[in-house]
Amino acid sequence: MSVSLIVTVYKDYEALALVLDSITKQTLPPNQVIIAHDTIDEGIQPILSAHSQSLNLLHIDQVDTGFNKNRILNKAILASNHEYLVFIDGDCLLHPRFIEEHRKNLIQSVFTAGRRIDLDAKTSKNVRLFGIEHIRFFRMLWNRTKRVEEAFYIKSPLVSSKKTPKLLGCNMGWCKSDLIALNGFDMDYTLPGYGEDTDLEFRALRSGMSAKNMRWKALQYHLHHERPDREIDI
Repeated sequence: MSVSLIVTVYKDYEALALVLDSITKQTLPPNQVIIAHDTIDEGIQPILSAHSQSLNLLHIDQVDTGFNKNRILNKAILASNHEYLVFIDGDCLLHPRFIEEHRKNLIQSVFTAGRRIDLDAKTSKNVRLFGIEHIRFFRMLWNRTKRVEEAFYIKSPLVSSKKTPKLLGCNMGWCKSDLIALNGFDMDYTLPGYGEDTDLEFRALRSGMSAKNMRWKALQYHLHHERPDREIDI
């Protein structure tokens, strides 16, 4: 089973560098990493060059005409070389077993739906300064990180959440053929927070597909940030 990891990014290249670092530490690395860049900006190139030896990177971009995440995601789907696709945002750091867990749970007509831990401002600042090794559970608890209960990794397949998951665009996996059958992401959505997950989930479930809950399995840590005018800084 081969996997393309699709990472959406806008202009937070400091966060992207940390995300790429976390990808290099995966127990089962993705076969391909696609950087889906919702603008054209040469400022990203030093980050990509620094990771080009350790990761199989493909960079795709598009002219910045506002929030067009779904358009760049569809371009990434078509550019991918592998049968399974995992999607993350460019400010979400990955637990070392993130790809491994998505990879072993993805099957035809079943999409994987994970959660995220929203790091507090202090922890996020320290991670940006000192690296992903600064993420520690008790430090997150002390600093009042949101959704810290999602930070437990449980390897055993006997322990899993039976709750029907809500799909998040920053932590999900799909069979490429399933996404193509659904006609990909709806590019009419030009605001964040609905079109890349809720709409897609609705169409998938109506078509007879089902969701696999990845809570406590595919963990990711979202760096704290203020919301910019554009409503996206990934």
